[in-house]
Amino acid sequence: MGDFAYTVDKLFWVGTFLLLIVSVFYKLDISSRIALTVWVVGNLFMDLIQPFVMAVSTNHVIVGSSFWYVTWGTIEILCVWCIYKVHAVHEIPASKLTRYIMVCFLALCSMQLLRFADRIVFETDLLSAMYKYAIVAINISVVPMTALWLAKEIAAIRKGIVL
Repeated sequence: MGDFAYTVDKLFWVGTFLLLIVSVFYKLDISSRIALTVWVVGNLFMDLIQPFVMAVSTNHVIVGSSFWYVTWGTIEILCVWCIYKVHAVHEIPASKLTRYIMVCFLALCSMQLLRFADRIVFETDLLSAMYKYAIVAINISVVPMTALWLAKEIAAIRKGIVL
């Protein structure tokens, strides 16, 4: 089940990328496009550095596990900061999808923190399964939310309603 979940997770962020392209084509809500862009770029960056982070985590006993959780948590916080900063600088109100994506990034960061505490600080290893599947579930959840947002926006445009 674990390998299947990770394969599906990777396919789902590609799906999010395709939805982002469609949203640009239809010239939809700028706030959501900003958040989706950060989501796609953040996930692409994490996929690109994952082999390096895995190598450091497995080859360096002292730094290993700490490096893994701190790296992902830092990237997720930076993604939230990027979304916030672009919205604040350009005075763009955050859409519901933007807020959802920011909450997903914060949930992912919280999972990193909880797993770090569970594994390194308390040495209990109780959250292993939760960590493994919650990360994938959070990542996958962005695609249906994005598809729903996109369908709603396109339907509103066809009716002549500006959201």
